Amino acid sequence: MLRFAIAAALILSCSPALAQATAPKKSAKLGADCVGPVSMLAQKLATCTIAGAQMRIWCPNGEMFERAQDQPHVSLVRSLCNMLQVP
Repeated sequence: MLRFAIAAALILSCSPALAQATAPKKSAKLGADCVGPVSMLAQKLATCTIAGAQMRIWCPNGEMFERAQDQPHVSLVRSLCNMLQVP
C-alpha cells in the first residue's frame, strides 16, 4: 500500500503546471543578437540560437520568447505561439 501512495504522490507532483514557464519578452527585430542562422519554420515563425545555450523564438502574432534550449522543436514553438498548425 505504501508503494501505491508513493507512486501516486510522484505522478501527481509531475504535472505540466510544474514545467518551465515562459513569458513573452520585449520584441526584438528578427535576427537580432543571433549567433547562428535564423530558421524559418513557417511564414513569420522563426527561431535562432542566441548567446549561451538559449534559443529565441519569434511568433507570427509579434510575441518573442527565449528558451534555455539549443535545438528548436516545432511542437514546442507551435505551443508557445498558440498555433494549432504551422501554415
